[in-house]
Amino acid sequence: MQFKLPSRSKWRHKYDQDPATVCSSINYRLQNLSPRLASTFAVNAITNAIRKRPVVHRLYIGASSLGDAGCVRLFDFLASPAGLHCREDLTELFLTKNEIGPQGLLAVAAFLRGNTVLRELCLSGDVVAEFASALSSSRLCTLQILHSSSLGDAFAQVFLPQLAAPYLRELDLSATNMTQATVPILAEYVRSPRCRLERLLCNANSLTLSGARKIVAAVEDNHSLQNVRLDDLHIDDHAVAVATEDRTTGWQRCNRALFIVMERNSTHMTQVKRESLALLRYSRALFLRSETGRTDKGVHTFASLSRRSRNSQSFNTPSPFFDLPAELQQEIISYLAPTLSHQQRMRIVYFAADVTTLFHANRQSIGIRGLKKQRETLVKASFGRRSPSQQGQPSEGSWRPPMWWECHCSTDRQPFCRCLRRWKREMMDIWLTQVACNAYEHRLS
Repeated sequence: MQFKLPSRSKWRHKYDQDPATVCSSINYRLQNLSPRLASTFAVNAITNAIRKRPVVHRLYIGASSLGDAGCVRLFDFLASPAGLHCREDLTELFLTKNEIGPQGLLAVAAFLRGNTVLRELCLSGDVVAEFASALSSSRLCTLQILHSSSLGDAFAQVFLPQLAAPYLRELDLSATNMTQATVPILAEYVRSPRCRLERLLCNANSLTLSGARKIVAAVEDNHSLQNVRLDDLHIDDHAVAVATEDRTTGWQRCNRALFIVMERNSTHMTQVKRESLALLRYSRALFLRSETGRTDKGVHTFASLSRRSRNSQSFNTPSPFFDLPAELQQEIISYLAPTLSHQQRMRIVYFAADVTTLFHANRQSIGIRGLKKQRETLVKASFGRRSPSQQGQPSEGSWRPPMWWECHCSTDRQPFCRCLRRWKREMMDIWLTQVACNAYEHRLS
């Protein structure tokens, strides 16, 4: 949905036909108003658009003249009962080029803290230090900090050491004016177990060739990164580079080394995900019983699982597998998932043995309200013009579906539902993160 003051501009947004999206368009009349008045017009238009939509999955409100005060008002509205439906459904939020100040960014951090629905955030401005702790308590998957050349090394030296977001998969710090002084902090973060990123973008900074080499060396110790971009501004000391080796050759070697590491990580990640899902199926069949299988202290042990399965009345004849010693059982399990570490295999087994982890057992708590609302609203929604035969069919959309989302396509259409495929990927990523199988554990193998 598009909101704007009447103007002669015919510019249209790519999300203009998405009924689950509230998006802004560049309105040149607002630029002639005072910042305070423009902010008031913008936030009123946004909140009115949200009120009219029963479901809002994406707020694409970049360059909408929000300003600092407007951003605070917007997130106050989202925290109110009138905006609660948007807060519970919102999975993508874009806030770039709005001249948001410290107070507005604090409001964004408060919205992000503990948020388990929002998956993608794009913003610009002088990001505050509190943002790292809020990010670490959320399930945000993608963070893009764009058009923020005023951040520099001071921001990275405060933000990266505090960043410990297990669900974060993509971090874009392009054009944030980072220099070689940030390289040690960035390399330390990449090496640390706090980094579970799959994509790291640091383009258009001044990390220099020597700094890029140090980052590549750190990536070699990381087993989750599959896409790293270090396209530099190339403003390092040219004389020094020429004295040691040809500059172009140096960057080519650096990129080749980075490509080899990313290919290795991509291969390992594919194997880890495939074997994790396969082991979950085997473990469900072997160890899942009506009891939770926990000890008195609430902690799983493999010996207790094996003993419980051997003594279970679920089988007329218990499987001979449970007559084997626990050590031999674990050895057999290791052949089912050889790429995983022992700790990863045991976490999957413990998860599979717990009856409370079955998906249908949690559906009541996920949000029946959301399931009903999805059924009642998106079935009626239309993405652009649709033929009469398509009227009333659920729309796929292009957003990241929240956890409560449910596909209502017919059985023959579900294999082609893009939104269903995205939802399955989201749920698989959440599960892999919960059992810490979203990266290859080289040191523990």
